[in-house]
This record gives sequence, structure tokens and C-alpha cells, in this order.
Amino acid sequence: MRLCRSQASAEIHRQNEEFANWILQVGEGSIPGVSITEEREPCWIEIKDDYLINDDGNGSQNLINFVYPNLPSMYTNWEYLKERGILAPTNDDVDGLNSKILSMLPGDVQSYYSCDTLGHIGDGGFFEGMEPTELLNSLNMSGLPNHCLDLKVGAPVILLRNMNQSIGLCNGTRLIIKKLGYRVIEAQVITGPRSGDSVLIPRIDLLPSEKKIDVQLKRRQFPLKLAFSMTINKSQGQTLNTVGIFLPRPVFTHGQLYVAISRVTSPSRLKILMKNKKDVPKNLTKNVVYREVLSNVC
Repeated sequence: MRLCRSQASAEIHRQNEEFANWILQVGEGSIPGVSITEEREPCWIEIKDDYLINDDGNGSQNLINFVYPNLPSMYTNWEYLKERGILAPTNDDVDGLNSKILSMLPGDVQSYYSCDTLGHIGDGGFFEGMEPTELLNSLNMSGLPNHCLDLKVGAPVILLRNMNQSIGLCNGTRLIIKKLGYRVIEAQVITGPRSGDSVLIPRIDLLPSEKKIDVQLKRRQFPLKLAFSMTINKSQGQTLNTVGIFLPRPVFTHGQLYVAISRVTSPSRLKILMKNKKDVPKNLTKNVVYREVLSNVC
């Protein structure tokens, strides 16, 4: 559906159709796997050279330049930022890329630090003093912003919580930073039906999305995360014209590779950077598909 949104020539239509079929095969796990050794399960698949970025020792910068060409002069154009992004499997990979790209923007960095406390589920409240503050600050948990949130005016961010659906502030909404205040941040919505609207984002109390643990961290912070790069899971539902996929390690769960490659609207606007171990060819990556999941859905 993303590939067929615009009118194109017969040749472009043919290329899009081939790419769409390849995406479906990746999602279904029907592409023949490659066994690297006799002991390993054949879930590695070959990626065409057309989709690989040149890794000459500076592969991450090459990927950034492909997705964000002329960034220092173009970042003030919210349409430019809206239509592109880099996807990676884990938050650690995303944080490293976001920090690197943020340093390319002009202007000063404003750092926001969270207030962290520790508590038990169901005890009727939170209490302090059980763990050193430094330990709580170092925890990066699913669904929470980092303790230190570095931002610049003009940087794209993604919202981590549903705040006000009537004005377009939903989990996964992308915004552009317009002003950095102490208690609130002014931002412009760039996705969804309220694109172009200015909104104010306050600090709020946040809990991890994981509910199965006995002890939870409560973090008071702006519910934002830089969105030059985002995790593959967080990109679900997004449509991007230019996509870079950063795989310093292979995907690790069902359907991740399918989600990543299916965000783009044209095969010519997709590039993948893979950093495999020495015993794995550079053009192979894992495609994790649990067929029993697909059969149950069908």
C-alpha cells in the first residue's frame, strides 16, 4: 500500500511490485535461508547489494548522510524531517545515532534531568531512599525517556505517552522542538491530522511499560525521545519516504526485519547498514519469523 500511493512509470511500477513481493516474502519467512555453519539454523537471508550502504569504516556516517543530506541547512524544514528516519533494533543503538546526529545541528544543547524514585506496585505509594539516586538515574527501561534528555531547537522528537488525543498528542506522534522552557517544551506536530499545530509538553510522572516486575521506577521527565532514529518497534504505523536501517547486530524477534523494510515508499530510498561478525558474510542478515504465529493468525 505504501509503494502504490503515487502514480509512476511502468518501469518504476515493476520495481515497486518486485520490492513489495520481496517484503511479503520476508514477512512470511518464505525466502530460502542460508546456513552459515552446520550448527546454525538457516534463518539468515541475503540482502541485495542495491539496498546496502557502503561500509568503508565510516558506515554510520554514510547512512546518516543518505537519510539526512544537507542536514545543517535543511533541519528547519519540518517536511524534510517528517519524511525520513533511521531504524535500529535496540534503544542503545538508537540513542547512539540520535546523539551523533544531534551534534550536527547548530545551536546549544539543553539538558533535562529526570527526578527518579523507587516504589512497589500496589503499596499505595512510592518511597525514596531504598537505592542510590545514581543507580536509579542509570536505569533505562522500556517506555521511559532517559534520565538525561538532550534537546536542541529544531530537533525531531517522538511522544512516548498518550497525552491528549483530541489535539493529536498520542503515543508515537512525532514533533519538532520549537522552544525549550524549564517547565514546558513548545513543539510542532508533524504527523497525523493535526500536523502543523503547536503544542506544549509538560513534565509528567512516567512508569515503565513492563508490568511484570515487582519493583518499579517512577521517572518525572518530559515524555519525549529524539527521533532522528527510532527503534523498529516504535516505527510501526509510520510511513517514511527515506529509510535507513542500522543493524550493528541482527534483529532478534518475530517480524522486526519485515516492519523495518516496509516503512519506506520506494525501494530506491532504502539503505541498510549491517555490521556482521567476521564469520558472517556482509550481505546476510537474520530474518526471525515464527511460522506458528502466522498460522494462528490465518
